Amino acid sequence: MIVIRDMQPADVDEILAIADVQLGENYITVDDLSRCYTLVAEDDKSHKCVGFCLSYVEQDGKAYVRTVAVNPDFSGQGIGTALVSKAVDYLKGLGAKSIFSPLWKHDGIVNSDVIFRRNGFHPTREISDYWYADSIAKGYSCPVCGKGCHCTCVMYEWLKG
Repeated sequence: MIVIRDMQPADVDEILAIADVQLGENYITVDDLSRCYTLVAEDDKSHKCVGFCLSYVEQDGKAYVRTVAVNPDFSGQGIGTALVSKAVDYLKGLGAKSIFSPLWKHDGIVNSDVIFRRNGFHPTREISDYWYADSIAKGYSCPVCGKGCHCTCVMYEWLKG
């Protein structure tokens, strides 16, 4: 069984390992984890972190689910959907009336589309080279492009209804 819970300090290395494989080396840092509300999916048999989700609210009040990632060995089990659902609940509890999430699009496929649609999100716009400047400035590698990410972002939005 998978348990969704708040991140604990002992989870950091496992989260970063999943992030490096799924999102690109160094895309998620320890600093990111400390600035975001981080949920963890834990396998209750092995007590290992098998997925995570980062969310936050900016100073202007805009709420975001920054990212969700699941260990490939555990994909297809609804873990990503459950993580995003809990993150949305958290952000709604802070008063969010809309929540945004930038999803990665490559070769015409939007990564995590099903997860976000199941949680009431809808695509609103596409942004070319969304991560390029950030990937150069912070030095992280895209799993497809390598250094200097040229992938497209599809911005998804959840609206309180």
